[in-house]
Amino acid sequence: MSLKIEIEHFNRDKKELQDIARRNEPDFVDVEPDIDRIEQVKEQYEYQNLVVIGNGGSITSFRAFLYAFLNEAEKNVRLVTTMDPDYLNTLSDELDPEDTLVMPISKSGETVGVIESLLYFIDRDYEVCAVTSENDGALKQIVERNDYGYIEHQDVGGRFSGLTETALAPAAFAGIEVSEIRKGGEEMYEKLSPRKQYNPALNVASALYDTEQNGHDEIFAPFYSTRLFGFYPLFVQLMHETVCKEGEGQTVYGDMGPECQHHTNQRVFGGRKDVATMFFRCEAHEKTTLDIPDNLSDIDIRGRELSELQGQELKDSLEAEYQGVKDAMDEEDMPNITVQVDDVSHRSLGKLVAFMQYLAVYSAWIRGVDPFTQPDVEKSKEIGFEERF
Repeated sequence: MSLKIEIEHFNRDKKELQDIARRNEPDFVDVEPDIDRIEQVKEQYEYQNLVVIGNGGSITSFRAFLYAFLNEAEKNVRLVTTMDPDYLNTLSDELDPEDTLVMPISKSGETVGVIESLLYFIDRDYEVCAVTSENDGALKQIVERNDYGYIEHQDVGGRFSGLTETALAPAAFAGIEVSEIRKGGEEMYEKLSPRKQYNPALNVASALYDTEQNGHDEIFAPFYSTRLFGFYPLFVQLMHETVCKEGEGQTVYGDMGPECQHHTNQRVFGGRKDVATMFFRCEAHEKTTLDIPDNLSDIDIRGRELSELQGQELKDSLEAEYQGVKDAMDEEDMPNITVQVDDVSHRSLGKLVAFMQYLAVYSAWIRGVDPFTQPDVEKSKEIGFEERF
């Protein structure tokens, strides 16, 4: 299996799982993308640069795939999550409209920030292909009036749409292989189904709930892989927007490991004892070894000579940094979970998206809140919209 989960220093009380196991599968599991349609639409355009406009679930899953497979991407991809004029002007200075395709993504078609950024590019004669629902939203109306191409955003909430057209369309347009991503996700959906009573996502959700009941209101999520770090915003969104309502849920924050060891470890170990840690790491990295020049070999570093690092594989050094933090936590009986991806393949990362989605859903169900609403997000959107006028 390509995902390995380790749960340490939790009570492992499974009593909450009995009712969860009798629930139906969430609707997003049955939403199947039309990958052939995506490829057909893609062939209609010639471009070197791809600008993807979106907010929240319309872009977090795609960003995860983009960061993981950046070397595979055939296009120069830029993400737009803000209407900041400084950023938009920088993009338009760099990207020639003749070589650029703009892809706004919005299920409702009513996300005003997406529309505003799109209008900026329309005013400068950029070609557009949208991903939006077949409704009467503003984005769909813009598509129809300007005769732009579009791909249907199926009826699935943005943060749970990472294995549908919402993320797979921009990924395919960027040149990333998407069929294997989908296959991996489908395999993990089956493994994590509520029919499987003690599946990994449910076990992790139960452990996090248990530690929250014991006063751990925060989850620290360090990512020990540059290729996996794009999953950090997705993980935060899924957990916050799905679970944190009606006074329930834990705050999630994180950073790149081992960089975070130089600041946040002080908070985790030396601050209030209210943090559970959830490591994300990869077992497979490129093979790169250190070669110490002769003239540097006798330099002292922390009581050892640099020559002792001769032939050291950097992936082993990265693992040592992770293991040092984990061992320190284990010594102090601090709750921690490790999610390990054996390889950064398309299928494995499709599985990781499915795992995060189900983890969020189970976490909400255990706490008795609806996973598929975001009432406070909608309230702030409405206020922000009215402030424009």
